[in-house]
Amino acid sequence: MAQYKTVAGPVGLTISHKESYADAVKQYAAIIDREAIGGWKLDCIQEIPVHKNAGCLSSLMGDKGTTVTFNMLVFVRED
Repeated sequence: MAQYKTVAGPVGLTISHKESYADAVKQYAAIIDREAIGGWKLDCIQEIPVHKNAGCLSSLMGDKGTTVTFNMLVFVRED
């Protein structure tokens, strides 16, 4: 039977002008390496949009709320 876990990954990465794009990739690799301990394997990276509704007063003023997209790293481990 498979077990799954999810870990929120950064949506965007920022590097300084002195860093290379490879440095940005290493940031993601570090998260994956950290979470892979214990037999977990990265299965996929899934974008998950989360919408937060506006409050009562804000919605009366026309606010529709906000949507933020998270990159969820999905890991799987076989028992």
